[in-house]
Amino acid sequence: MLLSISQFPLLGAGTYIDGQGPAGGPLLRSQLLSDECLHPIPPFALEIDGIIDRRGTVPYTAVPVFRDTDTPWPFVDSELLPAKLDLGILRLPDAANGGARMRDSGCALDSRVQSNGIHSGGTVANPSQGHGSSAVHTSSVPASSPLIDIPSSRNCLLLDSPLFGVGSGGVLRVTLCAADLEEARVLYDHLAPISAIMIALTASTPIVRGHLTDRDAYWDVQCSAVDDRSAQERGFVPLTTAKGKLIKSRFGTIDNYLGPGPANKKDLSFDPMYNDIYYTYDSGANQSMAESGIDKELSQHVASLFIRDLHFATAKMLRDKDDATGARSNGQEHFKRFLGCNRPNVCLYPPNTRTRSGWEVEFMSLEVQLTDAENAALITFIVLLSRVIISYRMNLYLPISLMDQNMARAQGVNAAKDQLFFFRRDLFSGRDGKQSGSGRISRRGHNSNWHSPYNSRGMATAGAAPDRNATPRNQSLGTGSPYTAEYVELTIDEILNGSPTYKITGLLNVVLSYLPTMRLEYDIEQDLRRQLMLIRRRASGKLCTLASWMRKFVHEHPDYHHDSVVHPSVNYDMLRTMNDIEEGRVAAPELLGSLQDGFGGSRVQTQSPTM
Repeated sequence: MLLSISQFPLLGAGTYIDGQGPAGGPLLRSQLLSDECLHPIPPFALEIDGIIDRRGTVPYTAVPVFRDTDTPWPFVDSELLPAKLDLGILRLPDAANGGARMRDSGCALDSRVQSNGIHSGGTVANPSQGHGSSAVHTSSVPASSPLIDIPSSRNCLLLDSPLFGVGSGGVLRVTLCAADLEEARVLYDHLAPISAIMIALTASTPIVRGHLTDRDAYWDVQCSAVDDRSAQERGFVPLTTAKGKLIKSRFGTIDNYLGPGPANKKDLSFDPMYNDIYYTYDSGANQSMAESGIDKELSQHVASLFIRDLHFATAKMLRDKDDATGARSNGQEHFKRFLGCNRPNVCLYPPNTRTRSGWEVEFMSLEVQLTDAENAALITFIVLLSRVIISYRMNLYLPISLMDQNMARAQGVNAAKDQLFFFRRDLFSGRDGKQSGSGRISRRGHNSNWHSPYNSRGMATAGAAPDRNATPRNQSLGTGSPYTAEYVELTIDEILNGSPTYKITGLLNVVLSYLPTMRLEYDIEQDLRRQLMLIRRRASGKLCTLASWMRKFVHEHPDYHHDSVVHPSVNYDMLRTMNDIEEGRVAAPELLGSLQDGFGGSRVQTQSPTM
């Protein structure tokens, strides 16, 4: 049985597979995973070892547990008690274990401690001055820097290995070839705000370590599991050897937009104020590029890559000459390694001198789907959307802080149907430098009238859970008209399929209007429209996400006791059913709709969970 799933649901849940070796080996240093989980080729072991050694301890990640009717509450992870965790040099008083240890993770959940006045000699992009307009040398992290998050294990599962990030969380990557650097910059900038929408739409990881969790997607868990920032870089201790305080893990959202670039001066849609979060970059690298004529946004983007170290370097990388040609190395392999050690939601790749490929942009936030047909439909949508962005000169810019809020919201339970996301109201304004509106509309229950898109700290804040009892359209829209706001909180249905209430065109409607201009053969165009129909119906809620389907299956299984624990028998039956769906033997109209009609094999109509 071969399945396309984002993660094995029982990974790390005791003895979850036949022939499993003992945990606690020297490679992973994990109490949950055996070293046999790691592929024996050296780069994998070196990558894991580099993450742990650089951080100074194993990166622990807290994943909130879904509270069912009979879930023990407060929930305590009996496998990894906080008192038994090795947290390296970090120690803070903790009443639960006599003040011996500090609970630390890259995943933000609970209590918070603010760190001010930590000495830094790094260079920080300052959003209060337009990111953009200046990069300031600071003697301390600004008082408006984000809070350091210190989650406890309360009501959470704990993960104790980078393998939960590097080797899990299957991602469907889409690589787009651009005509030149200017086109690549446009795709990079305007695809980034779509990431949260696509995470929610492709959510497929509701089960972690054999438990139902309080999230449907794996993005934050993956980013935290590979968070190699040292105690200095996380702001727990004063900076002595680190280049500066780093706000995010090397796996995470982008720090800044690139803008259209100096060669595209007629495009005035980019505003430096969209880069509204603090981030650190290597001042030496930035200065070298600036002196070579590289513009500020691009040079600071590249310099932010060099603020982080490589986890390992092979002997081949350190040679001055190319093994194949004997020519002196141009350093491209080194830069490729720096790019490979960072995994943002979109990634920019320079031309490869060996393969003669051009500029590329990689879209990284799609969770892999069960069937090839679903994965193909998602790739089709992203590729067509990229063509529409270029051809119609669409403007999808959001402040980075709002994009980060959207990413946090996208991972919640059933976010594709229930959650609201910030999005541009007018997709075609701003190219001439004139905005069609200002401010933003909040449709949540609390009073959130017109205000700047940047919060008081100039930073993104965690998205709150939606008020499921509220009626968004009956809530106050603030002091302005829904037709003049620059940003509006919308459902995914409204973002993709349109909203007359807010005069939202809908991304799918724009893509569908573009298809006839491609002059495709009739059969090919109909196939594309059929694939896009899956996206439309999933956005509207008529089709469910794989995460919702899995939750429904678990809840209806007779061996599930409504205690959030997914027993091996439940997992086995679920994976067998998923395999039958993938091979076309079982119908799943609530998941695939008419898309399943294209599968080969004989399909037997059997009972499957319905939404």
